[in-house]
Amino acid sequence: MQTPDSFRAAHGDVTTWSTAEIESYEHTVEAASPAFAEAVATNRFVLGRHFEGGRVVVDLATAEDLAQRREAGALHHFVGGTRGSGKTSQAALLQAQLERLVS
Repeated sequence: MQTPDSFRAAHGDVTTWSTAEIESYEHTVEAASPAFAEAVATNRFVLGRHFEGGRVVVDLATAEDLAQRREAGALHHFVGGTRGSGKTSQAALLQAQLERLVS
């Protein structure tokens, strides 16, 4: 697997990178991140990142956490299902979506 250092060495000066190279670099950084590896290993989702105490902190959540946020109106719909009827478990839908991404 390519590391962020080897990517930068292979692609030269960052100011000359194309949009595709920048996006590829972002993916390389994420793949090398222990926080992203932890998210995959523990079946959690990455909610976002923020800067805290001079370092980037990755915010993780379970499918259940996301479902509760959604039900509280904090998240927009991003999965299908029956809304408001109680027939569809949003946590189950999110978990299934994660499993498809990982496999």
